[in-house]
Formats: sequence, structure tokens, C-alpha cells
Amino acid sequence: MGKENALALDIGSHSIKMVQLEETKKGFVLKHFDVTMLPEETIVDGNIMNFAFVAEKLRELLRANKVKNRRASLSIGGHSVIVKKITLPEMTLEELEESIHWEAEQYIPFDIKEVYVDVQILGTKPGQGQMDVLLVAAKKDIINDYVSVCNEVGLQPVIMDVDTFCVQNMFEMNYGYPPNEIIALINIGAAITNINVVSNGTPLFTRDISTGGMTLTKALQNQLNISYEEAEHYKTGSSESVSSSSIFREVQRLSERVSEVIATEIQRSLDFFTATAISSDISKVYVCGGASQNPAFVHTLERKLEIPVELINPFRNVIINPKRFDISLLQKMAPMAGTSVGLALRRANDK
Repeated sequence: MGKENALALDIGSHSIKMVQLEETKKGFVLKHFDVTMLPEETIVDGNIMNFAFVAEKLRELLRANKVKNRRASLSIGGHSVIVKKITLPEMTLEELEESIHWEAEQYIPFDIKEVYVDVQILGTKPGQGQMDVLLVAAKKDIINDYVSVCNEVGLQPVIMDVDTFCVQNMFEMNYGYPPNEIIALINIGAAITNINVVSNGTPLFTRDISTGGMTLTKALQNQLNISYEEAEHYKTGSSESVSSSSIFREVQRLSERVSEVIATEIQRSLDFFTATAISSDISKVYVCGGASQNPAFVHTLERKLEIPVELINPFRNVIINPKRFDISLLQKMAPMAGTSVGLALRRANDK
């Protein structure tokens, strides 16, 4: 028998993704994977607006998948999280953890009493008496809401991660890092797009931008005068599932327009990194997230950045039993699973 990792729950503004992996001698085996959609405005800016509904959806996921593991790992992103790379005088991790609240105050735009703070030493600068530190601060009220909704359904949260780093862990397990190259990992969710520029496993630049797949849903709602549910159907549907060819053409046109808007925002962030970093040539961009399934998007981003862009497969190195999972359906849903697969690699008490 392998070791069961905590049950990963990526509770986003558009859907809840659930993944559980089992660590064996042969590698990570997929035990559970499921997705349930959420209605509009169930979760807004990371805030759970309809607590009872989210709890019921979690119960349904646990029941439908006969989940026995009660230890859960959760992840948050967007404006409720601040991630900063800072330089401090060299000290031990114990000294850093004792002093970080005082150090953090100058870097965090929230009241220090309203956030949980964590740190990771990235490396020292030889001969300079300094070290690079990754500082993460997350709003307590958001975290407490997510913990409460898990407790409500009998789950015990043991890990709280950040979306950006979940995607990085997932990428490392599936692809490894090209030596001495700078790559960009981009996770396009419904409401937020996470950007993480990485070199040899070290984050050089992270940013969350307030745009994602919901931009297209809203554009379809307004342009076609249809409901949120109908817009979602048209957005993910093929030409066969869209009854009128004029509607299909309109969906394509809006899809290309929104792809252009999101790609421009990503380009601005990467241009900022390139302008401010000493060594900054990004060799390749990897994308995941539900909105990355839009065929127009990868093409548009590649054209704008003039860098190769590849869609990530979060299950690339995961062992999957075809008797338990529909492989073609899994591959179709794979782009949505980037954060949850990375989160599912975590075990209680690891750092």
C-alpha cells in the first residue's frame, strides 16, 4: 500500500476541484478526481457568499466519490494573498520566524493583525550578509471561512497553500525544470490569473491579475442576452452543441476578443518583469486553468509574446487506472486540475 496524501480541494469562484493522490514506489496514483460547478456569485473575490450551498456541494463530492480520508488541503489566491520576495540580513529560520511580523509590516498593505504570515528562505547572498526570503501573507477571514466550510462537512484542513505555488509543484512533478532557463507558469482561472516566473525552481516574480474565463462568460451574457448557465454552455460547447451558426460565429468572435484582452494583461506583467530583472529572457510559457481550454487563447498568447506557449497536462506523470477513470474525459478536464493536482502532492506537516 502507498501513502495517501491529504485530499486536495481547490474551491474557486467557478467550481470546486477535488483530487487525491496516493504515493507508491512506482509514483503518484490517482485515487479521486472530480469537479462540481458553482453558480454565479457563490464565491466572490475569495469570499464564500453562500456558505450552506458550498458545504452541500462538498458533501455531494465526498459522497459520490466515497471519500474516506478526512484530512484536507486547501489553497487560496487573488487579492486575499500577498506574495513578495524580500532581502533581509542573514539569520536562521528560527530567528526569521520570530522577527517576521515586524519585518512584514512594511511590505503588507493589510493590518498585520488581520493576516497569517509565512516565510521561506530562498538562499543566501555569499559575502553580503544577506538572504532572499519569500514572504506570504493571507487574510485571516478568508482562510477561516474555507476552514469552517470544511469543518462543516467533517473534514480536517491540515494544509493551506497558495494557488501559484500549487501550480509550480504540479509542474515540477510532471515536467521538471529546464536547467538555467527562465519559464513562466500561468494559471488562468475564472476570476483570477496567476503568473509565476521561475528559474531552476525558484520563483523570480509572481503576480495575480483580476481577469479570467468569467470575462468571456459575462461578454456572452451581455451580447447574446442569455443566462449565466447558457453562456457557460456556449463557452465550453463545440460547434455541434451551439444550435445556430450565427451564435457560434459570435461565440468565436467574443472568444478571440477576450483572449486578446487576457493575453495583453499577461504581456504587461511579463514586460514589467523583463524590464526590472537583471537576467530576464523567458524561454517558454506554460499555461493551465479552465480558461486555457479556449483554443483561441494559446494561439493569441504565443503571437503576442513571441515565445512558445504550451498547455500543461497536470496528469502527465500521474498513474491512472483506465478501469476507474474515463481517460478521454480526464484529458478534457485536465487544464482545470493544475492547482488541485499540485495541492494533492502535499502531505500534512511538510513545508
